[in-house]
Amino acid sequence: MNKEKPLSGKKILVTREKNQAASFARLIEEKGGSPVVIPLVAFVAADDEIRILEELGRLHTYQWIVFTSVNGVRFFDCFMKKGGFPLPQKIRIGAVGEKTARSLETIGMKPSMIPKVFSGEMLAEEMAQTAASDDRVLIIRGSLSNRAVYKRMKEKGIEAAELILYKNQPVPGRNGELPLLLEAGKIDYATFTSPSIVHSYMQNTEGLSAREPVFVCIGDVTAETLKDYGYDGLIASPFTIEGIVERIIAHVNEEES
Repeated sequence: MNKEKPLSGKKILVTREKNQAASFARLIEEKGGSPVVIPLVAFVAADDEIRILEELGRLHTYQWIVFTSVNGVRFFDCFMKKGGFPLPQKIRIGAVGEKTARSLETIGMKPSMIPKVFSGEMLAEEMAQTAASDDRVLIIRGSLSNRAVYKRMKEKGIEAAELILYKNQPVPGRNGELPLLLEAGKIDYATFTSPSIVHSYMQNTEGLSAREPVFVCIGDVTAETLKDYGYDGLIASPFTIEGIVERIIAHVNEEES
């Protein structure tokens, strides 16, 4: 293996939304790989704007607000500005992952809880140990986001509510280019950073008989979604795009040793 460029010769499919794909592609290029960027999902604001603004206008009635993704932060900021709402002074903030935390800081919000393991389930566990019995928690999420945080809080007796701020829309892989690349064997690894992208990939490749590339998932929930389609995938550690790249490097090393 080329230690400086361990992904040399490897073609890696990047399926993230186009606004998030560039940074992932750069990571792959830094390791010598060739990113093939074909976004399979797009994020747009949820339709129910009136209800969203009403709920955000009542943010002062919550003791906690939880963000599970950078997209949640982005759309929260948009709706708060649209409603002209100030952030309540005493509200506490939970964030899954360092990137979500950094995204919050760019809009002036500092998280007080970031789980040691970047997963919604772990955040819910830590929240259950920290939140007071009468605290109310508002969870910001997308239409297809994992509901583990909400379910775990309910199991722990924490009063939680969810607010969907954006929806995930599958998009065709560059007007049908994805099946052509797969049939030509030009993809070595396909990466999935959310369950919704797994669904979109399967829609885009339905009926295809080409050899599947190696699948790589950002976390357990995404891997479980892939398993529902009958496939196993490598799982990143940690659950980040950097973790995906490191997992691919480890797999290349395993295959070549």
